[in-house]
Order: sequence, then C-alpha cells, then structure tokens
Amino acid sequence: MKINTDINRLSLHDSGFEEVERVANNLKLAFDWAKLANYQEEGVEGRIIMGKTKLIVNNISNEEFQVYYRDNQKWEIISTPTNIPMLWNEVAETIIDENEKTIKLTGMFRHTTGYEWVEWSFCYEDCEVQWNHHITYDEWQKGKPVPED
Repeated sequence: MKINTDINRLSLHDSGFEEVERVANNLKLAFDWAKLANYQEEGVEGRIIMGKTKLIVNNISNEEFQVYYRDNQKWEIISTPTNIPMLWNEVAETIIDENEKTIKLTGMFRHTTGYEWVEWSFCYEDCEVQWNHHITYDEWQKGKPVPED
C-alpha cells in the first residue's frame, strides 16, 4: 500500500528508525511503525496504525541537522550522521508542509555529550509512504497487533 499525496497525514510520533538509506539526493527512511490520519484512498475515514513503514523522499535539498545543546543552551548545525538508526531512539514530532515541500523530524539523539534534542529538516521534490499492513486506530486501542511482514 502507498500514498503520494496528502503526505502530511503521516505521523511518526514514537516511531523508531530502522534504516536510513541515501543515494545521491534521495532518501529511504524505514520505521518500525507509523500512523496515518486517514486512508481515504481505501475508504477509511479514521486513523490507521501501519506496520513497518517506508518514507521515500526524492531530490532533497536544504538539508539541516540541528542539535540543541542543553549545556550551552544553543543550536548547532552538524553534518547529518550516517548511523541515525543507532543514535536516534524515536521520532517526537513529524512536520510536513506539502505547499513548501518540507519535512522536519524532531526527537532525542545520542550525541557526544549525551542525549540532545535534534531537528532534521529538508526540502523535497516528491515523496511516497509505503507499508504492507495496517489496522484501524480503534483496533489498536483494543490491543490488536499490526500483522508482521
């Protein structure tokens, strides 16, 4: 299953990175799970919980990886780490602006001085969300697991 419009329905809150693959200016981000506000393409008006989810982002630009150092109470832009899944526990916030074609992910990141707040943002040309299984939010609330791949 996939969507490539109204991507701002996607929430990665509490999702963990499983893989970050970069080829030139394209990213493939894999997460252990995600939420979608609706899946109207299949007639589902309410929220769904998706199993393993991929966010495919093409032609990224203006990429910034900012770390907020609590000790210094300041932001610093660093090079985007290559081992994000090992250092970033889970996403706190997902901000997608389809008009501006920007994505920002925030959360706690293990850095040289301990855990610090990070914001990873970039512009994109197009993107797509892919997943194999999902359940409704109501099913999830009642304890039903999302089928595994």
